[in-house]
Amino acid sequence: MWRYRRALRISYMEHVSNEEVLRRTGESKKLMSRIKLRKLKHFGHVARHPSLQADILFGKMPGTRRQGGQRAEWLDDVTGWAGGSLPSLVNLARDRSMWRNHIHRVVDAPHGV
Repeated sequence: MWRYRRALRISYMEHVSNEEVLRRTGESKKLMSRIKLRKLKHFGHVARHPSLQADILFGKMPGTRRQGGQRAEWLDDVTGWAGGSLPSLVNLARDRSMWRNHIHRVVDAPHGV
């Protein structure tokens, strides 16, 4: 994003959203499709293989929440894009071919960016 902003000569003082920058460059669909595909593929890989990484990804942090509005988490993107609850997506990801078909339908869908 920083490189796109530099190429378009958008100052860091201007309040231009990332979506607007991508719209101006015409890269929004390709870039977001790549990001979705990589995140969903990585999620499927982690869901299929029990590891420390899976424990970290699916675990909860003890303690209090930070002040202010809550930030979107990595898993919020996955559940939002793939259209399901976390347990149902983990079960779907266990079957590699089904998961691959599902994520390609999600990424290639014409709606949303």
